[in-house]
Amino acid sequence: MYKRHPSALRHLLAVLGGLVIAGVGGAASAAGAARCEAPFAVYRAGKAVESACPAELAERGLTAIDLGDDWTPYALAGAAIAAGQAPPAYRATFVTLAGEKFAPGSITEEDGSLEFYGIPPNFHVVLTRMDDEARHRCHDGVDDAALEQVRGTLRWERRATGDGRVAALAKQRGLVDAAIKKRGLAGRDERMKVSPAFARLVEELARAEAKAGAITAMQAHLACAGLLPGEHAGRFDWHTAEALRAYQRRHWVVASGEVDRETIAALREDPRELELRLALRVLRRRVADAAGLIEDGSARAEWGTVLGRTLDGPEMQYQGGYPALTNGAPDLISAATGAAVTALGWTDLATTRASLREHLKAEARPVAVKLPPAPAYHRKGVEFRAEIDRGEVSYDVPDRPGASRAGKAAVKRPVIVVYARDGDRETALVRWPTTIGGWQDEKLKNGAVVRKYKPSDTGKRMWRDLVVAPVWYPPKSTPDDDLVRARAGKWELKEELVGPGYRSAYGLAMLIHHMVLPSGEFYDRAIRTHGSVNYQSIARGDSHGCHRTFNHQVLGLSSFLLRHHAYTVKGPLQEKFIRKVRHKRTRYTIRRDDRGFYYELTPPVPVEVLEGTVVSRRKTPVKAALYGMR
Repeated sequence: MYKRHPSALRHLLAVLGGLVIAGVGGAASAAGAARCEAPFAVYRAGKAVESACPAELAERGLTAIDLGDDWTPYALAGAAIAAGQAPPAYRATFVTLAGEKFAPGSITEEDGSLEFYGIPPNFHVVLTRMDDEARHRCHDGVDDAALEQVRGTLRWERRATGDGRVAALAKQRGLVDAAIKKRGLAGRDERMKVSPAFARLVEELARAEAKAGAITAMQAHLACAGLLPGEHAGRFDWHTAEALRAYQRRHWVVASGEVDRETIAALREDPRELELRLALRVLRRRVADAAGLIEDGSARAEWGTVLGRTLDGPEMQYQGGYPALTNGAPDLISAATGAAVTALGWTDLATTRASLREHLKAEARPVAVKLPPAPAYHRKGVEFRAEIDRGEVSYDVPDRPGASRAGKAAVKRPVIVVYARDGDRETALVRWPTTIGGWQDEKLKNGAVVRKYKPSDTGKRMWRDLVVAPVWYPPKSTPDDDLVRARAGKWELKEELVGPGYRSAYGLAMLIHHMVLPSGEFYDRAIRTHGSVNYQSIARGDSHGCHRTFNHQVLGLSSFLLRHHAYTVKGPLQEKFIRKVRHKRTRYTIRRDDRGFYYELTPPVPVEVLEGTVVSRRKTPVKAALYGMR
């Protein structure tokens, strides 16, 4: 039991459970609300109009929204506390990281903003970003018109390539300027009066200058954001690409350091607008968690807006070649967030900033707001199931002549759909991009590293074990080189890949796929639905066989199931693990004794992995290991 802090238990039951203390004693009077231990202020149109006791929230159709710094998703605290158990130990780490208190020199400090990886900043951090007027003015002063002229996608270039491009640009300018001076032209606009060759030279120069201007503008924005120190002379070098990745993560863009249309839009946007969108996304996470919502419009392929803003980019709203599901749920999350925004009085940056400043003056108390009513299937006893469509599958060996399209080139990438059945009515709650098996490196018993096709199980399975803050124990087949990296001039273990943490190979949460044997026993074939920070793999659709999702999605799914489905708390699974790793002439040791915090879904939730559509010439996976493909 949560014996040490009974008052903390009561408070967290009210805050993290939202509506868990419902219907006790019926509706209370306003006087009764004032007499309860910790009444919540009820907000309408930006003002606290009355108070309500935690016990009467459900009766009055209210939901408690926690605006404080100690907020964590229900799966990381409330679900365990509601069962009378201590929450997962990782909860404290989550809170620390949400405050952006990063260890100096750590990978986490390099990652910077962690919202992209499933840990949104707390509202103190959001308010600090809103108030950073010096940074905003720096962005205002960047002439970034050249970014709008970019056609296609700009990617980082090797140093020699960048030097060559800069030198060629200088040479082109010299030739054009010399020709203008020699012929006494007023400028480049009179190029057609000279010759077609000169006109082509001027046009080539214009394109080269546009690219150089776009790179320079992008680097200026990265410098304003504090992500790109030093002089880079207009070269799209590796340091620039790393800084751009950090900028993309900060502003919710799924990309990998390239300048594409979504990135250009983020770079050119008013920085104050970007911070407002951040505040709305953070509030959205808290509203969805408090209200027990998962329905984001993805099943219906119709995403709503909040304050007229679309908060997610294309990869977060992936639908590919799939039609909308006729039984898909509407975007309940956006509707609920919009209602909360209205209740809090957020209409623009100024009102949002003022509201947050007021709430954060002292220890932030939860506020109660009226949200749209929950659908009928939001109750215990409703049946849930999941279906994973593998999409278009290719078993051809990549880069071989005649190999069919696969991965990101597929029209239909893998997707996961979660359903709720209430009586005779079944509703598709979400449809998210995911991954299936593909070609991966594998270490053989003799130490050789080869490429093998890692298939995903198909058929019917069960989600029984739900694990938050899971720890990945790398199997013997994982190459040693995959477990180390060069950093700050030396080699080190990728400790964060093992976890627990947002960078764990299993992300922040996972659901284990169990096969049910004829005997009725559950058998673990090492396939999971889990979070990941390798978002590019989710965009490609391939993995080692597991079904990856964005970290915030798997946390949302976990919290949703724990709110609406029966479960028991198993707690931390103690299991010792030691793995020796050898790289070059150095040996390393990975040690763990905890595999994560376990919940058991009772009964288990069925999940079926469909065959998908095989589009390759080969109709079955290659079983043999292939050498020389790394």
